[in-house]
Amino acid sequence: MAALDPDTAQTRHTRMAVLDVRDETAFAAGHMPGAGHLPHAELEARRTELPPRETAVLVVAASGAEAAAAAADLMGLGYPQVDWLDAPLAVVPSGLESRAPAVRLWRPAPFLEQVLPRLESAHEKGGPGLALDLACGAGREAVFLAMHGFEVEAVDDDPRILERARALAERCGVRITTRVCDLERGDPGLPQARYRLVIVFRFLHRPLLPEIAKAIAPGGWLVYETFRRGQRRFGRPSHPRFLLDDGELSSAFPGLSVEHYEEPSPAGGPITARLLARKPPLP
Repeated sequence: MAALDPDTAQTRHTRMAVLDVRDETAFAAGHMPGAGHLPHAELEARRTELPPRETAVLVVAASGAEAAAAAADLMGLGYPQVDWLDAPLAVVPSGLESRAPAVRLWRPAPFLEQVLPRLESAHEKGGPGLALDLACGAGREAVFLAMHGFEVEAVDDDPRILERARALAERCGVRITTRVCDLERGDPGLPQARYRLVIVFRFLHRPLLPEIAKAIAPGGWLVYETFRRGQRRFGRPSHPRFLLDDGELSSAFPGLSVEHYEEPSPAGGPITARLLARKPPLP
């Protein structure tokens, strides 16, 4: 964490994620090109909109003191590479020259970004169609799909987190449909053969897997990524019922064709399995 003078900030800002923490009015009046925006007071409530934690971030504000305070709060949220502009943004040569919309700093799961072009190509004639995000959490993946033309239904058991997902969609100029459902208890109510795409990230309830397969329309896709047993040494989840065995996900959907499968095991975690599969189209 370091304080940068205006010249250094001007030089480095294109190599970092720039987070402007001024209020909406100040940001709209002018900001640094390529800057994202989250008011300082809303960092915690809107942390879903922050970049991945491994990202190097430059915090800018109306004063050096405000930027330093926001940078400290950002580090408290788990960001180890945070610098701040130790001066008012107005003194940076390009500090107020842009009036473009804020750059999106958040990212969906990288695996979804990786496979999306293939999904879009497969459905280019009929449009993306209806997608289902199970255990959607704060909605990054659901909103990302909506931004690419999918009609998205997002399901989770927490009404408060679904409200955050809807708010994120609104701020990104799209809409998603949300539904409260405890996917680990009772009937999840998944209609059969309805969805052209089902996605599941960071969630495992083995009794639900057959219902997921049934919910996919002929020719539709499944994108699934969650943790394997080696994840326990890096933290949660740790209970075996939430952790896949090696190779388990690749054979969990016998009626689907496996199009891509991998089991990433980076040195610092997370330990996961990633599956892209497709239901055979009708003859």
